[in-house]
Amino acid sequence: MREEAVRRRPVSAVQATTLGLLLAPGALFAGLLVALPERWAGAAAHVVVIGVAGGIATAAGAADWWWHATGRRVVGPRERRVELIALAGGGLPLFALMVVASVVERPLPLLAPVLAVVAVIAALVLHDERRWHARCAPLETLFHRVLVTGQAVAWLAWAHWCFVERAAGA
Repeated sequence: MREEAVRRRPVSAVQATTLGLLLAPGALFAGLLVALPERWAGAAAHVVVIGVAGGIATAAGAADWWWHATGRRVVGPRERRVELIALAGGGLPLFALMVVASVVERPLPLLAPVLAVVAVIAALVLHDERRWHARCAPLETLFHRVLVTGQAVAWLAWAHWCFVERAAGA
């Protein structure tokens, strides 16, 4: 893209909120690792997969955020609303459930609510991708695919640790 075609605008409050919601899970996960190291004993492989996959996903999400913030593709208000619903209405409840499931002695009763929220998030992501992202440039599409794949791998590593490893050890 030609440099003059890229708009230079200040970051809006909505863009800043979206970036904060993107970065929050990684920072909070790191905080949990530091605050509750005994809870993660024996989960080193899972933590590495969560960290690497989550880090890659976060980097792809930040790249996509930058892509939009610099005006390479403008996100309209309806698309922005769906993204915020997915992040705040799906991602935050999922993260809260994951935190609780990670620290309680018996996480298995939380499996159904966790899976229900994951299904809602999957539906929102699918809607977002089908409705608005069909016209994305190849690089932006790559950002989306790496973001979603990294999040899925990190979540699967956490779910395996929480609902399989811990349940087997309980």
